[in-house]
Amino acid sequence: MAILLSLLAIVFLLVLQRVCQSRQLTPPPLRLPLIAAVAIPILTWVLASIEPRDLGWLTQSVRTSITLLWVYGGIRVISWVVMLLPSELGIWKPIPKILRDLLSLAIATAITLVVIHRDFQVNLVGLAATSAVITAVIGLAAQETLKNLFAGISLQVDSPFEEGDWVDLGFTRGIATSLRLMSTRIRTIEGYLTVIPNSRIAVEGLRRVKAAEPVSQSFEIGLDYSLPPRQAIELLTRTVTNNKKVLKAPTPKVWLSNFGDSAIIYRVLTWQASAKEQSQLRSDLMEQIWYALQRIDQSIPFPIRDVRTEPSPAKLPSRTFSDDSLQRLLAQTELFSHFTSDQLLQLARQACCHSYGLGETVVLQGEHGTSLYIVVSGSLDVVRRTSQEGLVHISTLKHSDVFGEMGLCTGEPRSANVICNEECVLLEIQRMHLIPLMEESPQILETMGTLMAQRRQRLHATNQERAETRRQALISRMQRLFIRSGET
Repeated sequence: MAILLSLLAIVFLLVLQRVCQSRQLTPPPLRLPLIAAVAIPILTWVLASIEPRDLGWLTQSVRTSITLLWVYGGIRVISWVVMLLPSELGIWKPIPKILRDLLSLAIATAITLVVIHRDFQVNLVGLAATSAVITAVIGLAAQETLKNLFAGISLQVDSPFEEGDWVDLGFTRGIATSLRLMSTRIRTIEGYLTVIPNSRIAVEGLRRVKAAEPVSQSFEIGLDYSLPPRQAIELLTRTVTNNKKVLKAPTPKVWLSNFGDSAIIYRVLTWQASAKEQSQLRSDLMEQIWYALQRIDQSIPFPIRDVRTEPSPAKLPSRTFSDDSLQRLLAQTELFSHFTSDQLLQLARQACCHSYGLGETVVLQGEHGTSLYIVVSGSLDVVRRTSQEGLVHISTLKHSDVFGEMGLCTGEPRSANVICNEECVLLEIQRMHLIPLMEESPQILETMGTLMAQRRQRLHATNQERAETRRQALISRMQRLFIRSGET
């Protein structure tokens, strides 16, 4: 009878396994049930052989073994049927593996204690509880085991990660392949299977990325001080966004991190679809950045120190404009269009060409200035702060536009803020640059005053009589200001 039941159990389990494989379900546990199905007939035969010899203790041991084998094999199959199969069929949510194992272990332990107590009249629970020495020895011996056990339960209840997630524990990182009763197994990017005690994970913490979530990484790179920061950021951003492995959303970012001993340090933040290729993507980006730098005659600076009597000049855009190009720019502006070629060349040589970065404020509302600016390249916003409306956008300045002339010619406070929209090059003309020209040709002052008055008239739409009065007042004020500045 036992042999027939065992054969039926084996055939049933094998057929059930084929059905589950065809439907892509987790197959039933076979190892322990098959061992039980094979061992039970053998033990039954042994029992039949030794019964006539009247060896009571041996007979009872074999019977107990047969009972426990049926129990253990049945628990594994029932656990699969009740707790695992319904979740795969969508009946209810999946039960964590560690909880399934704990429940199966608790049931198996309870039945084992009952069976041993029934067959041998031995109370293992009472024996362990009444013996302080045994309890202390078991507690000390199982200290690390219990720590890992309770840490595993905590990880399953809190669910900081699941199988298939990418985890970074600080000392190792990879894909979590399984979370077991005592340990967690992680497949690293090098291909190793790392077994980590659960207690260590619970103490040290981790970083987790879901399998379907984008993952970010950031790294630093140092570029030479001769490369302007705005150009460096644009180069790095262009190189990063052109890489096909870098996601367009979230948008990659590049920013200046700090000024190092021998390089300006930039931090690059990118996003990719999978955490598996983080190291490869970082390597690809650094290689592409190297080639991009070589194409503009730049390189990664060596970490060296040298002693210089003066700093090496930065390769700013403002230093690429010649006096002739600045002279032509001055001739295009309405304010200086009446100057002769020699006067324009003299002014171009004396004026200062400056570079400004994104977001810099060139002119601050309310401050007093002694210079005007001409836009050589880039664009700027003119913004005025009012008590009623706050910041109000007035206009946008582009190539050859002039601003700040009233502060230079009359000493009036700046009437608005001027802020760079991008990297800009501005030609700054100070009051002292115009004084020699006005001493040589006094009519320049009156002509400039007339042009400035006309600009104000167009801006404020004043009548002719009032405009003439303001023109005369403006010229008189300019005469007093420039004569006083020339004398000093």
